[in-house]
Amino acid sequence: MNIIDYDHNFFGRQDILGVLRKRITGLKEGYRQNVALLGSRTTGKTAIIQKLISDHDDRDTIILYLDLESRDFSYFVLQFTKSLLYHFSKVQGLIAQEDLKLLCLSCREMVPQTVAAVEAVNARLAEGKTAECYGALLALPDIFYVETKKAVILVFDEFQNLQNFDVPEVFTELGRRIMTQKSCLYIVTSSYQAQARAILAEKLSLLFGNFEIIPVLPFDLAASAQLADRHLSGIKIGLQLKNFLADFTGGHPLYINILCQELIYLCGVYRQEEIYAPILTQAVENLLFNPWGVLSRHFELEVHGLCRGRSGGPLSSVLIALAEGKHRVADLAAHLSLKTSQAAQRVNILLTADIIEKNGNYYHIKDKLFKYWIKFVYERRLRAIDLENGKSRKLFKEEINKAANDFQMTARKDLSARMTELLHKFDSEALEIAGRRYKLSMFKDITPVKLRLGAGNFFDAISAAGEDGRWLIVLKKDPVHENDLNAFLEEMKKMTPKPQRCVIVSLSGLDDNAKIRALQEKLWVWNEEEINTLMRLYDEPYIVR
Repeated sequence: MNIIDYDHNFFGRQDILGVLRKRITGLKEGYRQNVALLGSRTTGKTAIIQKLISDHDDRDTIILYLDLESRDFSYFVLQFTKSLLYHFSKVQGLIAQEDLKLLCLSCREMVPQTVAAVEAVNARLAEGKTAECYGALLALPDIFYVETKKAVILVFDEFQNLQNFDVPEVFTELGRRIMTQKSCLYIVTSSYQAQARAILAEKLSLLFGNFEIIPVLPFDLAASAQLADRHLSGIKIGLQLKNFLADFTGGHPLYINILCQELIYLCGVYRQEEIYAPILTQAVENLLFNPWGVLSRHFELEVHGLCRGRSGGPLSSVLIALAEGKHRVADLAAHLSLKTSQAAQRVNILLTADIIEKNGNYYHIKDKLFKYWIKFVYERRLRAIDLENGKSRKLFKEEINKAANDFQMTARKDLSARMTELLHKFDSEALEIAGRRYKLSMFKDITPVKLRLGAGNFFDAISAAGEDGRWLIVLKKDPVHENDLNAFLEEMKKMTPKPQRCVIVSLSGLDDNAKIRALQEKLWVWNEEEINTLMRLYDEPYIVR
C-alpha cells in the first residue's frame, strides 16, 4: 500500500515559488519587494513557505518563519529571537541549541551586539513593556545585518493576528520599520483575504517597502487531476472518476491529499488495484459523513468556531440557507424570517471570516466541499431524526452516487449544451469575473446555431434573446486567431437585426492580435477560467476538456 509522503510530494505552485526566490535574489542585489500570499485556509500557503525554506541554501540570507495562528505575544518574541540565533548557529556550523540562554551563550562571541539586543528585548518583555519590546524586536534584523552582512527574510504566517497582541498601533509601527529596513524582506500570509487587503491598503501602503499581493488559489481541474495522479501512482482510476474527485474537492490540495490517502487505504483493505465508484463513495463517506472523519471533524470545528456566542444559531442557519441556494440578502432574510438588516449583519460576519465571498449582490460559500458538507451532512444532523437505523448514511451514499453520476453525464455534454444550461440560469444579476463587471441578462429564448465561416467551416454559437436585446455567444475549444475573429465579425454584419451583445467563449484563449481586435470591437471574451468561475457561482460542475 502506498503512503503519501507530503514532504517529498510538493506539487505545483512553481510560479509563486519563482517569484519568492526572485524577491530573495533581489534583496541581496539591493532591490527589495515585500510579498503577501493571500488565499483560503486549505489552498497551501504554508506548504509553499515550507518548500521555500526547505530548498533555501544561501549563507547570505536567513529565513525566519513565525506562525502567528493562535499565538500570544510572548511566544512571538521567544520564537523570533530563538529562530534568529538558531539559524545563525546552523549557518556558522555551531551547535544549534534549543534553549535561548544557551543560544545566547554560544553566539555571543560572534554576534555580541545581536545577542545584547536579544537579551534587551526579552528583558523588556519580562518587565511588561510590550510596546518597547515590539519596537526593539523589529529592529533586530538591522542589528544582525550590520554585524553579519546576512539579510533576514521574515515570514509572518497569518500576519493579521499581529493585531491581537496588546501592542498599540501594531501595524503602524511595523510599517515604520519596513520603510527603513533595506536589508530585511517581509513575506506575509493570510487566510482572511478581505481583512488582509484592508490592512495592506490602509496601514501598510508604504512609499518604500510596499507589498506585492500574490493570490494563492485552488488548483484548476487539470492540475487537481494531476495531483491525484501523483498521489495514486500505481493505482488505476478512470478519467471521469478522477475528474469528479478534482471537481468535488474544489481544487483544494489539502482535500485532494486526504481523499487520496483514504482511497489508498481502502484499496489496501479490499485488495483492489483500481478505484471504482463504490470505493470512492466509501472514502467520501468515511471522511465527510462519519462524525469523526477527518474532513467532517475539520468542518465541524470550523462551524463551532464561527457559531460561538449568542449569534451562533442564526449564523449556522445562514450557512445552511446559502448552501441551499439563497444567495441574496433579501432571499436570506425572507427564508429565515429576519429583517434585511439582521441578515446583512450575519452575512458580514461570514464575509469577515472569509467563509463566503460577495460577487455583485450575490453571496457564495467559497469552499465547494465545505458547502457540500453543510448541505448534505451538517443540516441533516441538525434537523433530521434518524428513526430508522442507518437511514441517514444510506441517503448520504445515494447523494454521493448521484453527484458522481450527474457529473459524468454533464462531462459528456459538449460546450454548446453546457453553455446553454448556464445561460438559462442568468437572472439579470451583475457579477465580477476576472476583475471586470458584467451585467448578465435574463434570457427567454436560447437557441444553438451554426455560423458559416467559408470553405465549409462552421463555428458553434448560441443566440439568446434577453431583456436588453439579443446576444450572440460564439464557442470554441481551440485558440481563437485573428482570422477566426475577422470571419466571425463578417458573418455578424450580415445578421438582421445585429446582436446587441457579442461574447467569445474560447477555452484556449485568443492570440494577441485577436485580443486587440476583440477589444476594438467591444466584444466580451471569456476563457476557461472565467467560464468555470461562472459554473462555480451557479453551482455547476467545471468544464471538462
